[in-house]
Amino acid sequence: MSNSNDTNLMTSVQIKRKLKSVDTDKPDIKNSLLSLVDQFQCLDHIAKSIGLIKDGFSFVNRVSWKTVLSNLEKSDEGENKAESIKLKDIIETITLSSDQLEHELIPQLQKWRNSWMLEVILIDFVFLGLLALLIAGVTHIQGLWSLANINISIQPFLYERPVFSFIAGIIIFISFFVMHFIVRNFVAGQLALKLKKKSSEFDFANAFLKNTRMQHSIFRPDIIGWNWMTKKCIQKI
Repeated sequence: MSNSNDTNLMTSVQIKRKLKSVDTDKPDIKNSLLSLVDQFQCLDHIAKSIGLIKDGFSFVNRVSWKTVLSNLEKSDEGENKAESIKLKDIIETITLSSDQLEHELIPQLQKWRNSWMLEVILIDFVFLGLLALLIAGVTHIQGLWSLANINISIQPFLYERPVFSFIAGIIIFISFFVMHFIVRNFVAGQLALKLKKKSSEFDFANAFLKNTRMQHSIFRPDIIGWNWMTKKCIQKI
C-alpha cells in the first residue's frame, strides 16, 4: 500500500484512536493493526531522533488508513477481512520502510559525515603546517635557530621570557581551537546546502547538521540518534 490523499496525513496517535473506537466483528485483525501502528511509531521515533523527519511526514502514512478503517468497519458477509484489509501489504510496507531506514538512510548519513570529517582534518593539517611555518619564522628571527646551526634551544628562551612564552602558547592554542570550529561549521554548511537541493521526503540536511554540532566529537563513530535504544527498537520490527 502506498501513501494516498485520502489518508489526510493522520498521525499515528490519531490512527490508533480511530482503530480503538472501531466496532468490528474481527477483533484479532483490529489488534494486529494496532500492533502494526506501534511498529510505524517506532520507525517515526528513530527517524525523528536522527533528524530525518520533515514536518507532516510519518511512515504510518505510507498506508491508506482511511481505506483500512472503512474495510474494518464493514460486517463480514462472506468476504475474508484479512484479504480485504491486506495485512500482508501493511507488513511489507513496514519491512521496506525499516530496511530503507537501516540499510539506506543511515549509511548515506554516515558517508556524508565521514566526508565532512576527512575534509575538516585535511584543512586542519594545512592550517597546522602554516602555523608551524609561522612559528619557525618567528623563532628564527628571535635567534633560536638558524640554517647554519640546526640545534634548537627553546628552554633558555622560556626561562628568559616566561610571560611572553605563556601568552604566545595560549594564543596559538586558542587560534587553532577557533579555526578548527570555523572550518567545521563552514564545511558542514557547504555540504548541507548540497543536501538541501536533493529532492527527498527526508530532511538529510537537518540530520547531517545534527551530527556536526560543536558538542559532538569529529571522531564520533555513530550517527546521532542511531544508538542501542533505537537499534533495539528496530530489531523488534
